[in-house]
Amino acid sequence: MLKEDFVIQSNVRQILIRSNIDYSRITFGTVKGVVYLRGIFKSAFHHTDGSIESAADFTIKSLQSLEKKIKGIPGVIDIEFELTNWTKAGGQWIPKKKQEDG
Repeated sequence: MLKEDFVIQSNVRQILIRSNIDYSRITFGTVKGVVYLRGIFKSAFHHTDGSIESAADFTIKSLQSLEKKIKGIPGVIDIEFELTNWTKAGGQWIPKKKQEDG
């Protein structure tokens, strides 16, 4: 691993820990400035009103914030998301069909 990739990866780890994200089901790595995130994306906090719409909006905002923070790390060239429950199409985050999380 390049020293720059190690520094980027350390910064990504800090962002995940400090964010409202359940990072226990996310794996990540960095190769030549490209950050790869794989797994299941969930917010660590849940809405008390039970609204599916507001929960999805909150998750979308969390994804957008995560993406922005990672892109702000010096040396990051790109981010590749391979999430089982969310996808990005046309610049918008869209939930994938409901799957069993295991």
